[in-house]
Amino acid sequence: MSLNILFKISSLLSLLLFYFVLLTGLFTIVANVSYIWWPDSSFTQSLGEFNPIYGYMTLDFYQQPDLYTDKSFMVLYFISNITLFLFALAFLWLMYKFLKNIYKEGLFMHENVSLLFGIGLTCLVLGSATTYTDGLLLSKAVTALDISNASIAFSNIAYADFIITGFVLMFIASALKTAVSAVEENKQTI
Repeated sequence: MSLNILFKISSLLSLLLFYFVLLTGLFTIVANVSYIWWPDSSFTQSLGEFNPIYGYMTLDFYQQPDLYTDKSFMVLYFISNITLFLFALAFLWLMYKFLKNIYKEGLFMHENVSLLFGIGLTCLVLGSATTYTDGLLLSKAVTALDISNASIAFSNIAYADFIITGFVLMFIASALKTAVSAVEENKQTI
């Protein structure tokens, strides 16, 4: 019974995070659109200089590099933010539904199979796309660094984690489907 409370709290936390990500994501998208299409607007000026956030490291330039004013870089950053936004929203919503089902009905239901498969598919497609585009941004920014006595190499294969996670979750979903069918068959014979 105490685990049900944990699942209920986790479900509510997922829902709260969903709405928080929705609000911050919409603001981020509006800010990105402003930087790309209305760079001289008063709203964009109030945001300050364009300074992208990378997933794996912090880059602080003493002067804003030309790369940060390049439209193609800004559009790639916009695409990266959209994929991150969609990934976070889809993941949190599916987790909310999955955890809510567990505390209300239990794990062994057909709806949980599709939810777990959806979480795996979300990780596979949106998670890997988010990580890949973030890696592209970071590799472009690293080339803008002016290093005189060293070189930096950045391999962009972190997206493989999400691909593996997606396949593992889909494999677990198919195993859960078999277990749910066995539980349903047991209920019918009893």
